[in-house]
Amino acid sequence: MKVSKKEKLRTRRKIIKTAVELMGEKSYNKVSMRTIARAAKIGDATIYKYFASKEKLLTGYYELCAEDTVEALQKIDDIEQYALHEKLQVLLDTYLSHMLPNREFVCESFPLIYQSPMFLFSHVNPIHKELTPIIAQFLDDAWEKEEIPTFPFQSVLPDMLCEYMIGVLHFWIKDESEEFHDTTQLIDLSLNLMITLLKSGIINQAADFLGFMIKGQMLRTLNPGNGLLQSLLNANKMATSK
Repeated sequence: MKVSKKEKLRTRRKIIKTAVELMGEKSYNKVSMRTIARAAKIGDATIYKYFASKEKLLTGYYELCAEDTVEALQKIDDIEQYALHEKLQVLLDTYLSHMLPNREFVCESFPLIYQSPMFLFSHVNPIHKELTPIIAQFLDDAWEKEEIPTFPFQSVLPDMLCEYMIGVLHFWIKDESEEFHDTTQLIDLSLNLMITLLKSGIINQAADFLGFMIKGQMLRTLNPGNGLLQSLLNANKMATSK
């Protein structure tokens, strides 16, 4: 019998939930894929159709949290009216709130997968894959409303902001302050600084300044009096004489 997409998603969620519960009780190294499959009441081979390894199961958890975060934000009726700062604040708060019930699991699992290929490359990073598009939409809205000015290389900003979110997650894992006060303060201060920089247009000025320096250096390098041509001729003679 063919399994529907909805049923597959339900089973995927069930496997992740079961794995999180078991690993929270016994730790990552003491829980096998077979144990997870049996606790989730699925076949030993079936679990591998959803996750090829325990590492991919772990990343599946972070992807699921990101999916739930996006879904929650899409249910906010007037989110289009929010300022960019508010949108990013809600995004961060929502993502961390989805992880809060499983914080012990997150503290153990995140360091295990942070250096894995799935996190090193943004196009397969489970957090990037789900959150970068909505961050890009927030930025597009801000540019369209002229809330922030456009600037060179702005296409890389969604990825940079997603990396910022992963950095906040890393900080939150180590935060032992009461009610995560330090994380709250970090988010407030860093978001204020980023939005202020984006609105100020300083990125455009920095890009212009950097461009001026590069052009100036190129002109000096290509100046006939600096010996560059002679150096190239000498190098060519050395290469051809061998």
